[in-house]
Amino acid sequence: MQKSQAMGFFTDQAPICSADLLSRAKQLSASANGNKPMRFALAGAESLTALQGAVAIRAAELGLVTLVGEKARILALSKEHQLSLGSMEILDCSSEAASGEATKLAREGNAQVVMKGSVKTDQFMRAILNREQGVRISGNRMLHIFYITPPDINEESAQEVGSGARRGILLSDCAVNVAPDEETKREALVLMARLARKLGFARPRIAVLSASEKEMESMPSSLVAGKIARWGQENLGDVADIEGPLSFDVALVPAAASIKNVGGAVAGAANGLLVSEIVAGNAIFKSLVWVGGGCAAGIVLGGMVPIVLTSRADKPAARLASAALALVATSEK
Repeated sequence: MQKSQAMGFFTDQAPICSADLLSRAKQLSASANGNKPMRFALAGAESLTALQGAVAIRAAELGLVTLVGEKARILALSKEHQLSLGSMEILDCSSEAASGEATKLAREGNAQVVMKGSVKTDQFMRAILNREQGVRISGNRMLHIFYITPPDINEESAQEVGSGARRGILLSDCAVNVAPDEETKREALVLMARLARKLGFARPRIAVLSASEKEMESMPSSLVAGKIARWGQENLGDVADIEGPLSFDVALVPAAASIKNVGGAVAGAANGLLVSEIVAGNAIFKSLVWVGGGCAAGIVLGGMVPIVLTSRADKPAARLASAALALVATSEK
């Protein structure tokens, strides 16, 4: 009985990729690479969800996909599930070598985005971060950002007037930096504000999260959030509104902000959330997806190319959205 009640919180609704996000990405794919199609290197293509994501990218006309992995398994899987790979290039290699081979394609300029397929995250990131063979830029931090859109994102009634897909929420850092220091959080704030503007948010509203709206010595994360927010106001105030510390409900829910008497441009209206550490970010992201039915597009920035870091459990729509977000991130806007 208890298990049944717990399961009642979760949704089986399939995620929906934002039409606005796809439109922006498609425009960029045609122009950002010298009018040549953008190319994705998919590391570990020997899974159904990975192949479905690759087919969805092609169908959406976002670019070309190079499938990296065991060719025999890829072809057998596509035949079994009647997936037409068409003229997709397959780079035949072992599963263990797939991450390194996909990264090599990007390092040599033969791919503009690297995508994680059925390979393990730690194995994939080792190849990405390898100082000699990876795509890390010396001195840069690699930072993860989600853009999570609700299931009603493409319904006209759910949109703000003239806003397109503005109801999405950017969330950082939920997958790469376990316990980011203050400098890492400042960089995440800059990247999130920049990406938000590329997504069409004229003036992003970013909340620096803690569990309170007051800075308290007994809650160190609230002190850090206040400090980061003040830095953001001083250095990014001309392009974004940044406030903190704010709790999750006050940041997103107008009623909660009103009841708790928290004012400002961000409270109750945030479209960007900077989390304190990976556990909080991971829980928020999975709650928005598995409880709220959101579609989570996730990328890693700071390297030579954007990295699409999806979970092996992600649905094709989330893989497609992540690919689209990576293309938006390549924009010079």
